[in-house]
Amino acid sequence: MRLEAAGVTDKGLIRDNNEDAFLADTASGLFFVADGMGGLDAGEVASALALETVARRLFRGSEAPTEEHPPFDAPWWRGCADRLERAVSEANLAIVAESRSRFGPSGGSGMGTTLVGLSVCGEGFVVANVGDSRAYLYRDGAVSLLSEDHSLVMAQVRQGLLTPAEALLSPERHVIYRALGMAPEVEVDLSPVAARPGDLFLLCSDGLTDVVDDAGLAGILSAGGAGGLSGLCRELVDEALRLKSRDNVTVVLVRVLA
Repeated sequence: MRLEAAGVTDKGLIRDNNEDAFLADTASGLFFVADGMGGLDAGEVASALALETVARRLFRGSEAPTEEHPPFDAPWWRGCADRLERAVSEANLAIVAESRSRFGPSGGSGMGTTLVGLSVCGEGFVVANVGDSRAYLYRDGAVSLLSEDHSLVMAQVRQGLLTPAEALLSPERHVIYRALGMAPEVEVDLSPVAARPGDLFLLCSDGLTDVVDDAGLAGILSAGGAGGLSGLCRELVDEALRLKSRDNVTVVLVRVLA
């Protein structure tokens, strides 16, 4: 596939520092957004460490490489997903180790990060997700959500206990039950998506989706932007700031070219 990509991150209107990080690398086919959390500078360390570890594991080898291969009857994306899962698991262990070195055996401050992203696999992608950052596909004038939030309120929405509107207003809307750094083992959501020319993928932290709904995203993406993908990323971030997002805001866009 021929791809173009861009990313923008902004500390936002309220926060003193930016705990988000992103990776947008068309050469390696890896695109990720991480939203860090923790006291002091722990959040920004966790998000950066997650991206560095995943990139090293997938594209620069590992100290303990594996030679595992999926069975011949496995789906086309399974081998890519297995490699991506091992990379995210290694990133999780790196964050757990860093947290323990900083805060003692218990990891004290809750240092961690969300992670959502795409890895090229043949003529498509594998989507990986841990936490409540999101992946979307914009195709034929509509956005579709590719990831599932690992947050308390969205679990309640899926169970029919809250409506999506009620979830947005809940004081517990930022409580997540899965993130890198929470425990030595992490469960990673992995799913395939076949790509076609013209597809536009959006990765973002919740600083965007807390205030811009799917219709708002589609409206901005459909306009196309005047400054290419970088300008379109900036428009999305600026819209979140205009709507008074209280968090860091990070956006990565990936377009499949003809």
